[in-house]
This record gives sequence, structure tokens and C-alpha cells, in this order.
Amino acid sequence: MNEEVQKELIWAGIALVAFIAVLLFAGISEIYEIAIVIVSFSVSWLVVSYSVKSFGTGSLSKEDLQKELQAFAIILVIFLSILALAGVEDYATFAIATVAFMLTWLIRSAAIKKFSG
Repeated sequence: MNEEVQKELIWAGIALVAFIAVLLFAGISEIYEIAIVIVSFSVSWLVVSYSVKSFGTGSLSKEDLQKELQAFAIILVIFLSILALAGVEDYATFAIATVAFMLTWLIRSAAIKKFSG
């Protein structure tokens, strides 16, 4: 397996574990609820990963692409932690917030690419 792909999978795994911890902290314990939110997280990760790799973030170096995915993971987990600390206990809210964050990140990345050159 390519080293770049391994690093991305490690970051995705770390973010997913942190994400599940946030869900459990928020009181979401039903398996189907956790599964729905994990699917939304996975889809978001795949879409952002594909778009960053395909369209870049300003430069096309592997380091910049990796930093972009790391930043996405860290900020997403922080965002969802803030929701949990604010008292959100509904799995649908977490799923919707994850998808909304992904869309915001895609717009941000596209704007950086468009206006950086």
C-alpha cells in the first residue's frame, strides 16, 4: 500500500475513533444511530479526500494535500466536540452537522484553489 494512502487511513482512523468518543460522550448509544453518523463521517471523508486530491488546495504537493486532510479531521472533531459540549444528543443533528461541515470545507477548498493563483 502506498505510504500516502497509509497516512491518510491513519488520520481517518484517528478522527473516526475521536468522533465515536464524542458520540458516546453526547449520549448516543444505539448501534444504528452510531452507524448512521459513522456513515456520514465516512462519506464526508471520502468526498473531501477525493476533492482535495483531484482539485488541490492551492498547490499540488503531497505535503499540502496531507496537511489539508489533517486539518479537516482535527477541525471536524473539534466542531463536533463543541456540539456535544453544547448538549446536542440527537444523532441526526451530528449527521447533518458532519455533512454541512463537509460542504463548507469543499467551498473553502475551492475558493482557496481559485483565488490562490
